[in-house]
Amino acid sequence: MASEIPLSTRLSRTVSADFFRPLTRPSAPVYVDCACRLEEEAGLAGRLPLLDAQQIIREVLLAHPSVHFDEDEGALLRDVRQRASVFLTKLLAAGWVEEQTLGLHDRRIIISPGLRLLLGMLRTLVEDQVAELQAFADTLRGVCETLERNHALDPLTQSGDDLRGTVHDLNQRLDLAVSQLYSVEKLIASFEMRQRHSESPLETLQVFYTEFSRGQHMVCYDVLSKGGLISRLRAARARVSDGRDDPLTRDRLAEGLREHYGYDEAEAATRANTILLRLERSLGGLGEIARAIDERMAAFNRLSQQRYRYQTEIRGRRPELVRAYCDAINHAHGGGHFRIFANIAPDFRPLCPETRFLHGTESLWKMHKRRTPADLSFATGRATPEDESAALAALRERQRLALTPLRAAKLVAKFLPKKGEKGAVGDFAVENTDELLDLLAIVAYDHAQDENGRTIRWKVDGLRRSSGLEPEKVARDAQLDWLMDRFEVNRTQ
Repeated sequence: MASEIPLSTRLSRTVSADFFRPLTRPSAPVYVDCACRLEEEAGLAGRLPLLDAQQIIREVLLAHPSVHFDEDEGALLRDVRQRASVFLTKLLAAGWVEEQTLGLHDRRIIISPGLRLLLGMLRTLVEDQVAELQAFADTLRGVCETLERNHALDPLTQSGDDLRGTVHDLNQRLDLAVSQLYSVEKLIASFEMRQRHSESPLETLQVFYTEFSRGQHMVCYDVLSKGGLISRLRAARARVSDGRDDPLTRDRLAEGLREHYGYDEAEAATRANTILLRLERSLGGLGEIARAIDERMAAFNRLSQQRYRYQTEIRGRRPELVRAYCDAINHAHGGGHFRIFANIAPDFRPLCPETRFLHGTESLWKMHKRRTPADLSFATGRATPEDESAALAALRERQRLALTPLRAAKLVAKFLPKKGEKGAVGDFAVENTDELLDLLAIVAYDHAQDENGRTIRWKVDGLRRSSGLEPEKVARDAQLDWLMDRFEVNRTQ
């Protein structure tokens, strides 16, 4: 069955692989304009003499002097007549036109049917006329009137061919209605693109109030609401659904398809069910399409408001004024030098306290030096037990050598157990390096908590404070292998 075959497969059977190739070239505008001119000159018959076709192609080539051509398109040929012959050969190879020879001196160019369809699609894509929603409503009203007739889908009063013609006509009219809705959506999309690139608030308001609102005095869903089209579409969909569930209706439609197209019985039954299902879904989906288009219209309204607010409130007119002033200066003094302004009175006095104009190399942007990013990645590989032991040993050694308040409190409590007692460095007979570090911690702190949580306070005093500039007057005491300045420790708590 044809509907089960992929579209690409069916397209490859009908259209050659070179058919769309001209549209992918840099010279695509020339191909499109050539095809359009040839179709117009050929008329409804679709035929014109070969010499006329070559003359048309030459005129189109001369109208596009800036288009880039490839070598196989005659880029190296200077004679436009030779290049026109090459282009005609490309059109023949793509299947856009065909050549017909009626005699020795009677050769004609025929416009292929595929080219007519392609040009119609291209014209639809670039269509910028305001979509007529009233015609959309009339189309749907006609569909509803057809289905509201008592014998529209009645298999007892309608022959197979009449029923096939009725369903086919309904599907075509619904396709036209959907196409009209999509043309409105394409129109909104084009206005959105224009609004995003508007240069001034005036242009934004002109696009919104003048161009967009022209002919858009009603929205799609309102068109469906007027005249009760929504309820009539629902009733029409219900009638088509009942017909699709009726075996006699399906059989009568399959009979008409079998007689008209020559299908076998199984394929005709399948196509009959598919056509009725398509008609039912089209009737049910019109309201959703209209709502989606109305939402896009509302989004365009919000975009216009945001664009206007950005151009007037956030950006303002000051940048535009400054830009206009700079453009006027460039226009008036273009090609001059800054030194000619030395003895010219200024146009206005700046409000800023100091003004500096940069020119020459100073006005160039200077690239900031970027710091080399730090490598925060972890080392590769897994840690071994030896690495863990070494890390713990290093941590313990660092903790042992740290001058903490706790080790100072331990040494004060050991040599000065009571409040008010005093002692000098010589009285602290340290026995190892740990106690020497405890003695240094006493100088670093003046209070701490011991292991039992009791607060111990002390005060350190020595000659270094009064005779710091005369170190020879400061006495020193030996502790292990080092000499320490003599100081006195007084426990106050």
